[in-house]
Amino acid sequence: MALNPPIGEVQLQKVKQAFDKTLNKSDERAARQERRREAILHGDIPTFMEVDAARNVEQLCNADAVVLGFPFEGPTSISPSRAAPPSVSRPKAGSVYWRMGADVSPDHIREYSIFYSKHHNGGYHPEIDRDLVLHDALRIVDYGNCTYDPVDTMNTIREGIQRVGEIVDAGAIPFVLGGDHTTPYPVAKAILDRRTDPVGLVVFDAHVDFSYTPGEYWASNQWAQLMLETGKIDPKNISIIGIRSSRNAFAELKLAESLGVKVYTSTDVKQLGMNAVIAEAIKKANNGTNGIYVSVDIDCMEPAQVPSQKAQEIWGLSIDEMFAALRALSRENFIGFDICEHSPMYDVNGQGAQFCARAVVEMMGGLALSKRKSR
Repeated sequence: MALNPPIGEVQLQKVKQAFDKTLNKSDERAARQERRREAILHGDIPTFMEVDAARNVEQLCNADAVVLGFPFEGPTSISPSRAAPPSVSRPKAGSVYWRMGADVSPDHIREYSIFYSKHHNGGYHPEIDRDLVLHDALRIVDYGNCTYDPVDTMNTIREGIQRVGEIVDAGAIPFVLGGDHTTPYPVAKAILDRRTDPVGLVVFDAHVDFSYTPGEYWASNQWAQLMLETGKIDPKNISIIGIRSSRNAFAELKLAESLGVKVYTSTDVKQLGMNAVIAEAIKKANNGTNGIYVSVDIDCMEPAQVPSQKAQEIWGLSIDEMFAALRALSRENFIGFDICEHSPMYDVNGQGAQFCARAVVEMMGGLALSKRKSR
């Protein structure tokens, strides 16, 4: 096979000019550089992706996406027959069944979001889109954390509803870092209180969470409370993906299915493939609705890949499967997103925290593409 001739002088100059142009854009060797004030939320915790912090409602103005921490921990299972209130001491190291710590997860996720700092490259993710620079397309701010009161958890829930309401009123999409899986109650409640149309729901979870305890709010009855209180989520528009394990009550699963909820076990995902499953779930969520709410309980994931789960269950979704699903959902008309049940004390090398941060980035990428398309 004949070899190509050496690069000609004209072509070589074009290559050099391209490199020089890039160098000029990134050149920071000015005579004096002003010190950049670090994007610190509090203490030594950075804001999510080092975006600007919104310290008050006014600073939400013109935001497209707002990150909010909901550091909440409700009752926790000590054993199959006992539960601990959130105000008790933490479980001892090595506890097998009783695992806590979701209330300190938002800041841990923020620490590992540094891998996606806007100062790296403005949020350029070629794997999402080769021409998209995230922070050129979206204004993203971090609205800090709700105040957690383990004695009176309703205080935290009420503040969550208020803070998410402020985000929605500002015209932005809330991206909420839980907290346990009580998190979608205040988030979706605030969103739905401001809407008249029904919405669809796509949930990733190892557990159905169809308990019903009137007057109580915790991480197993959030869907019943939302459906009954808002009247804007029809069970026929709900899909729950990743179900497995003996912690699912037979009656709850059958109740969900009898109401029209589509329940996909981890076996369903492995056999059908995530692309087929998420296409069905999106179709179901969009049927007669205006918008999709997305909730991710990380115990849907295989714990070997995401080890920071409060309620780990073997044989969960893979990272490939999850991001295929989020990639599809991010390109839909989604109205809110939460990721829950991360616990730093069980994390390994930050794998769980970085997974949570990346899930938020993935959803923001889809939002950025839709914003770019509409302009």
